[in-house]
Amino acid sequence: MDLDLRKLRYFVAVAERLHFGQAALALHVTQPALSRQVRQLERDLGVELFNRASRNVTLTDAGEHFLDDARALLAAGQAVQDRVRRIAAGEHTMTVGFMLGTDVAAAVNVFSARHPNVPLELIRLRWWNQKRPLLDRTVDIGFVRLPIDAEGLKVLPLYRERLSVVLPSDHPLAGEPAIGITALAGESILRYADATPDWAAVWNAEPPPDDTQPPRGPAFHDMEELLGYIRAGRGVVLIPDPVAALFPRPDIAYVPVTDVPPGRVALAWDDTRHSSLVTDFVEAARSTLKLAE
Repeated sequence: MDLDLRKLRYFVAVAERLHFGQAALALHVTQPALSRQVRQLERDLGVELFNRASRNVTLTDAGEHFLDDARALLAAGQAVQDRVRRIAAGEHTMTVGFMLGTDVAAAVNVFSARHPNVPLELIRLRWWNQKRPLLDRTVDIGFVRLPIDAEGLKVLPLYRERLSVVLPSDHPLAGEPAIGITALAGESILRYADATPDWAAVWNAEPPPDDTQPPRGPAFHDMEELLGYIRAGRGVVLIPDPVAALFPRPDIAYVPVTDVPPGRVALAWDDTRHSSLVTDFVEAARSTLKLAE
């Protein structure tokens, strides 16, 4: 199924106002036409996005989650349109994707110093869609976390990151300076939502050294959900230390895990691209980051 961006725009307008009439006015369409398009989107997805049982319109659980994704898709679509228009007008741009906590600043600064007249944009990548923005030209090059399906891509390993387990601050292991992965035996493991099996094997340390099957915790989509589950005692999970550093909290502990392989950050770009700007950005990254062996 191909998602229609117009239907997404209609859905977001209603979801943000929780009123079909107000959304129709904002979109300059009739309310019946708007309602038909939203109903068709629900049929396309096979889920109901709104509760319409009362005079008040509310989002279903599926609608709540879909709203964030719809906003991201619309923003990506707009970014592609803007980019194409700038290219057609002869304006060169550079769009760099990044995973949360990756070290982009040094390479960006060196590149921008070399190309002061080239606008540079940063776009957030997620673990479940690191590759797609590289191939659909939403981004020119991206700081990704491995593993990634490298088919159609050039991938340059950059550096490694220590992993820590995220625990509630009252957990018995929270005060330890470091632990081994076996110390987490029996803990429920939170899952990266929509992750590939290769990603889960690395970031959930699957299978564990003793080949036991730990209880499966809830799946999370972002750090806010992750921290909510941790505080509620619903499970634990491994994350890179640079990500942990962005979310210091008195009720959360990050404990290094000594016997799991470190995370790996790489640069990735479309193998069919022949862009001097991409080449220059790769060289900027090489000159500023210590490459992994």
